[in-house]
Amino acid sequence: MINAIVVEDDPMVAHINREYLQKVPNLKVGAVFGNGREALSYLLEHEVELVILDLYMPELSGIELLRQMRLRGLRADVIMVTAANETKQVEELLRLGVVDYLVKPFTEARFMEAMVRYLAKKRALKAGDELDQKRIDRLLAGALDSSPPMEFPKGLQETTWNLILSSLADKRGQYLGCDELAVKVELSKVTIRRYLKHMAVSKLVESRVDYETGGRPSVKYRLKNLGD
Repeated sequence: MINAIVVEDDPMVAHINREYLQKVPNLKVGAVFGNGREALSYLLEHEVELVILDLYMPELSGIELLRQMRLRGLRADVIMVTAANETKQVEELLRLGVVDYLVKPFTEARFMEAMVRYLAKKRALKAGDELDQKRIDRLLAGALDSSPPMEFPKGLQETTWNLILSSLADKRGQYLGCDELAVKVELSKVTIRRYLKHMAVSKLVESRVDYETGGRPSVKYRLKNLGD
């Protein structure tokens, strides 16, 4: 189980970020903080693997909190959530090891995309196997198995891909059929099935056959957990 915290001084944004995180399989939100100083105290006393961090906060800014974390040897991964997008700030944050950068306002689909990328990296690094050059290149590029193929097959769109991911994450690891997903995202079952097949190939989702439908068995899918 991954322990995550949210550091955000806007209560509404903090609530939204927490709600999104609670949809992610194999992850729990340990705490939410409205300023960086309280967050740093918590990080020094608790094992945290992921921090959802705002840049502009009272007492201790997000970037200063990140600097203090690195100076103190705290290796938690950080996803920045902020309206700031100046080149120099982004460059410094990347040097400090930020794994993703979400510019407000962002969609739930984009948030889930960041989480799926993060979980895929964690899976790869915990697998214990040697990584070949191709997988290392994709890992460093932030793609790995979480992202859509480098070139979408004809008819597949990134927006739809992320919408389906978000719908799967919304059920917190439950298996969903194409019928259910088609209703949630308002697309045809044929379209949903095509995307899910590609997600299965990329090892992003897993499937099982449901024989309890009362008729023809159906295939259902869910997002893979970190340890799978």
